[in-house]
Amino acid sequence: MTDASAGGRIGDAPESGWRGDGQAWLVGGGIASLAAAVSLIRHAQVPGPRIHVLEQRAPGGSLDAGGNAAEGFSMRGTRMFGPAYVLSYELLDAIPSLDDPEKSVTQDIFEFWQAEPWRTRARLVGQGRITDLSTWGLDNADRVALIRFMLAAEDTLAARPIDSCFRANFFGSHFWLMWSSMFGFETWHDAVELQRYLLRFLRLFPDLSRLEQIQSTRYNGFDSIVRPMLAWLRAQGVHFDTGAQVTDFDFAPAPGGRQAVVGLHVQREGQAAVMKVAGHDIVIATLGSMTECSSLGSMDAPPPEPQGLPGGAWALWQRLADQSAAFGRPAAFCGQVERTRWITFTVTQVDDRFFQRLERFSGSPAGRGGLVTLTSSNWMITFHLYHPPAYASQPGAAFVWWGYGLHADREGNHVKKTLRECSGREILEEVLWHLGMHDERAALLDGARCIPCLLPYATSQFMPRRPGDRPPVLPPSTINLAFVGQYCEIPDDVVFTVEYSVHSALLAVAGLTGCKMPLPATYHGPDHPNALVGAMKTILQ
Repeated sequence: MTDASAGGRIGDAPESGWRGDGQAWLVGGGIASLAAAVSLIRHAQVPGPRIHVLEQRAPGGSLDAGGNAAEGFSMRGTRMFGPAYVLSYELLDAIPSLDDPEKSVTQDIFEFWQAEPWRTRARLVGQGRITDLSTWGLDNADRVALIRFMLAAEDTLAARPIDSCFRANFFGSHFWLMWSSMFGFETWHDAVELQRYLLRFLRLFPDLSRLEQIQSTRYNGFDSIVRPMLAWLRAQGVHFDTGAQVTDFDFAPAPGGRQAVVGLHVQREGQAAVMKVAGHDIVIATLGSMTECSSLGSMDAPPPEPQGLPGGAWALWQRLADQSAAFGRPAAFCGQVERTRWITFTVTQVDDRFFQRLERFSGSPAGRGGLVTLTSSNWMITFHLYHPPAYASQPGAAFVWWGYGLHADREGNHVKKTLRECSGREILEEVLWHLGMHDERAALLDGARCIPCLLPYATSQFMPRRPGDRPPVLPPSTINLAFVGQYCEIPDDVVFTVEYSVHSALLAVAGLTGCKMPLPATYHGPDHPNALVGAMKTILQ
C-alpha cells in the first residue's frame, strides 16, 4: 500500500537490511523521535530494549516546560491541537494518562476540551478595545488575491515570500492579523507554507475569530504529552542515552549504488566515540531544531543573545548536507536569525487579580478565552491564559499565562526598547499598558514572575524554500536512514505542528521496517465540500 500524499511507502517490504532483530537508533529526543519509538513498538513489534534514543539534553525537544511557583514556571513554546490531527490522536490513544492510567492521553485531551472549550471573545484588541470581527476587513481585490493564491499550483510559489503575492493592504486586514498571530507567519515567510496552511486549516475559516475548534491539552505539552510518552516507553524498556550528542554519520556502500549508515559519531562529556551500526539496524534522525540556542531571561534581565553558530541538530544536518545534496540544504532555514527570531514569555502570578481583570474585559473565563492579540503593539504580542493548573505540579495559589511577540526587533510603544532587549518586568509593563490596566500596574507586577525566552530559530521552518531544501523522510540514496521532524519534506502537510512530527515518524518506521499501518491522506480542505463552502462564504462576507 502506498500513500502519495504522505510521500513514502506504507507497508511495503523494507529495502534496508531490517530483519526484525536489529537495533533502532533514534537521533534526538523530541516528539518526532518519541513518536517513532512508540510506532516501532506498536506497529513494527520491535522490543523496547532494541530502541535507543540518543539525546544531548533532556527528552522532550521543543515541548519542554519547567520551573516552579516560587521562581516562576517557564515553557519555550506551546501547541494547539485540532480535529484534523488524526495521526497524533491515534498514536496517543495507546499512551495512558499519568493522572488516570485507565484513560489514554487522547481521551484526556478530548474530555478536557469538552469540559473547557475555547470561545474567544477578544481575539484582537487594539488601543485597549476589543475589535469588531464581523468582517475580515478584505476588499474585493484582496478576496480575489486570496482565492487565487489558495488555488495556485504549488510549484508557481516556490521560493517566493508571502508579501510578493498580496498587496500591502492585505497585511492590515483582520484576517491576516488573526491568521499570522495564530500560526506565526511573517510577510517574508514562505508562500508555499502559507498556502498549505490555508488548505489544511480551511475548516477553521468560519471559526477564526472564536477558535472553538481548537483543542488544547489539560496541562502544558510536556506534562500532558511528553511525560506520559516517556513513562510508557521506559516501561517498555526503551533506552534513553542523555548527554549524548551525535555529531556525524559514517556511511558505507550498499546494494543498488546506495549507502548505509554504519557508524554514529557521539560526544559525551567531551569524549568522542563511534558507535557501530550493524547492517540490519536502522537510524532515524531529527534534522534541525526550532529551539536550538534558546536562552532564558528573568524578571530583571533579558535573555542573553546566542554566541557562535548553531550546534546540535543544525550542525549535524550541515555535516550530512556537505556529504550529499540528497540530504537537503539547512542554510535555507538557519541563515537569517533576524527573520526567524521569536521572544516568548511565561508569567507566573501569586494571585488571580490579572485573570479576573482579563475575564471581565474579555467576557471569557480563564483558559477558555483562547488567544488575545494586541494589534496596536509594535511587538504584535499574543497571549493565552491557561486554565489552572497549567503544570501538573502547580499549586492552587499560582496562575500561569504565556505569550509571544512576532516582532522581536521593533521598539515597544510604551517601553522604548526592542522586545529582545526587554526583561520580564518590561514585557509585563508593555502588555498592561496596551490593555489599559494602568490603575493596578503596581499590584499586578507585585509578585509576578515573567520569564522571557529568546528563540533564534523559532520560525525557521517557515523560511522560503526550493525543492530539495528539505530532504524526504526516506532519502533515496540510503537504505537504513530516515529523517523526521520539522525539516523533512512531507507533501501537502504543514510544519510547526505536533502532527507533522508524528507524520514523519510513522513514515520513517513504515518505510524502514516494512510494517503495515493505517495512514490516511493528509487533510486537504478543498476535498471537503462543507469546509470549502464555509470558507468561501467567510472570505466573501
